[in-house]
Amino acid sequence: MTTTKYGSLVESAKQKKLNRNKFVLDTALESLSAFQNQNDLSIWARELHIANQHITITQDQIDEAANSYKQIANHLVSELKWDHKDINIHPQGSSRTQTLIRSPDASKFDIDAVCQVNISRIDAHDPMSFFEEIGQALIKFEPEAKKRCWRMEFSGCRFYIEFTPSVPLSTIPTIALESVRYRPANNYGSTALAVVDRPTEYWKTSNPVGFANWVNEQAEKKLMLNLALESAALSMDFGIAPVPSQEVPLSDTLRVAIRLFKRHRDMAVLNGNLDSEHKPISVIIVTLLTQCYEGLADIGATYTHPIQLLVDLAELLPGMIEERAGEYWVANPTVEGENFAERWNQDEGERKTAFNNWCDLLIDDIQSILKKTDEKAIQERVRRVFGCTGADTTNPKPSAGLAPSVPTRVIPPPATRGLA
Repeated sequence: MTTTKYGSLVESAKQKKLNRNKFVLDTALESLSAFQNQNDLSIWARELHIANQHITITQDQIDEAANSYKQIANHLVSELKWDHKDINIHPQGSSRTQTLIRSPDASKFDIDAVCQVNISRIDAHDPMSFFEEIGQALIKFEPEAKKRCWRMEFSGCRFYIEFTPSVPLSTIPTIALESVRYRPANNYGSTALAVVDRPTEYWKTSNPVGFANWVNEQAEKKLMLNLALESAALSMDFGIAPVPSQEVPLSDTLRVAIRLFKRHRDMAVLNGNLDSEHKPISVIIVTLLTQCYEGLADIGATYTHPIQLLVDLAELLPGMIEERAGEYWVANPTVEGENFAERWNQDEGERKTAFNNWCDLLIDDIQSILKKTDEKAIQERVRRVFGCTGADTTNPKPSAGLAPSVPTRVIPPPATRGLA
């Protein structure tokens, strides 16, 4: 079997990891084996399932955001006198990869959208005019110009929308293409876009659909020996694409890992263990975990329990950072030359140090869960680590491939506000 790039990265990361959880993990898995003889679902799996459910953006919240998202799209087409066939608006980022989570501090969640416009409607030689034209058309939504998108807050709502104007990269004229920053990676050219990079006032290659497709492809790979993975294909229709449901079963181990690790990062910030300015951004967490997952699948790694996989992913994560010519790299797999960790090389190592500190905390917290043997202690520790002390366990939703065991009696959670 030929080992691919990410398989080689995982093998290298394995040489670097500390293996400090090995004894704890082996002991825990022995207990787990005995426990599963009495019950179809271990306490660890049940608690991870409850945590995953607790951090999920509910469908009514997604529907509320999607309605506003569609309202923006329809308004834009009407205001600029475009035909519907000239525009394709679809979600990108966490909402498209189904890794969107709610914040532990009741702050808003974001719905990222990309607006792809037929090139015949714009002057490709003047990206800034294109960007400003769309911003002017959205003036009723009080848009704020960001680096590559327009941000709309929607006062009184539980979300905000970041709207990125773009054109298909393939339709940029050759003379303008020369100034475009980056190029699409092999096999991702058909979904590549050109977005406006305001700091340089030039086009920049982006590939949100290609990136989501890559995550989806890896999520379909089976690493668990006794869990059935389900694919989550996303709509590729033209027009206004729906925001995917954020319900993800425990059997979807890659997405669950991404969601739980992002939540752990947010809790580290909330608890003062991680500086919000230097915390690892979501795209880095998603990219490194997906690369690691792909690499593990490539070398034939398998696991008997979700927490066993979480341990490996947490320990391997620091070793997945590449170094090129003395610089840290987290490469965008769909856009050649784009480094998601570019800012790590511009801050005297503060972001890299914060990433390492977060990984150490993540590993220690997972280890602290595995050290618990009493069911109540495991329950309390999982919920404290992932900020789910108010999780509803009286009737948790079933997870595909894993039927929850009968939950223990708990005190009803206090009322929360917003997304707390």
